[in-house]
Amino acid sequence: MAYSSIDSVFVKQYADTFVALLEQKESKLLSTVTNIGAVTGTSFTVNEMGTLGDDFSALTRFGETQYSDASFASRLAVMNDFPSFTRYAPQDIYKLKASIQDPLLQRLHAKWNRKVDSVVYNALIGNAARKEVGTDTYTNVALPASQILGDVATSITKQLLIDIRTKFMENECDEDIYVTYNADLLNALLADTTLTSADYLAGQMLQRGEISNFLGFNWVHYEGIKAVDGLSATGVAYTRSSVEVGMNTIEGLAINQVETLNRSYSIGHIEAIGAVRTDEKRVVAFNFKV
Repeated sequence: MAYSSIDSVFVKQYADTFVALLEQKESKLLSTVTNIGAVTGTSFTVNEMGTLGDDFSALTRFGETQYSDASFASRLAVMNDFPSFTRYAPQDIYKLKASIQDPLLQRLHAKWNRKVDSVVYNALIGNAARKEVGTDTYTNVALPASQILGDVATSITKQLLIDIRTKFMENECDEDIYVTYNADLLNALLADTTLTSADYLAGQMLQRGEISNFLGFNWVHYEGIKAVDGLSATGVAYTRSSVEVGMNTIEGLAINQVETLNRSYSIGHIEAIGAVRTDEKRVVAFNFKV
């Protein structure tokens, strides 16, 4: 037999780890809103108190006391349950050099964090259930047009960001303001020559490749603001108190064997989450073309 047959006994070195494809792993938005923790019940409420106004009546000697009454309302966040499971077969374990359990656990954790951000984001820009009566009759309150700036057909501009800052000032907001941005918004700002001239802040932005504290905002990177068609995005500026979120762990992350499926392994957890916007004036949505 010819020496060239040595090719038949060459070996391959098989990988003993998995390279996880890129995805968002940690929650970007949960730490920027009010997390009330565990909830007992199918929902939770937020109590709202209105202003007393600015009117003062003239004091009349021995006259009747004039009162200014506050308005009250209640907002409702409905808790929703979300199961998240994956699996693997026991007969596949001995055929692998790489451990499959830990990477799958990490993937499930990352998946849930993205769901949390989706719930928070939709609470910020979506409808809020609100009532002003004793009965449980809630009306969906949309974010007012006055709190939505920009246009899906127009690229982001500095003026739009200034308008957002101005809107919070008009609303007498003295809280820290968070603003979501994605890669498209970052690209637009870093490519703006008026921002990247001799300005120290812009220089820091270019060095780090991120936005940290521009226009007095706390910038939060979240790619979930882009529309499904990829042609536009809806960013959102908000305060920590603008959304309340509740979360329950129904069944913690665990690995179990399923007898009825040939002892295959089930990995997963069941979580519950609900969120509601507390005040429309604490939120400004902005649309822009990408």
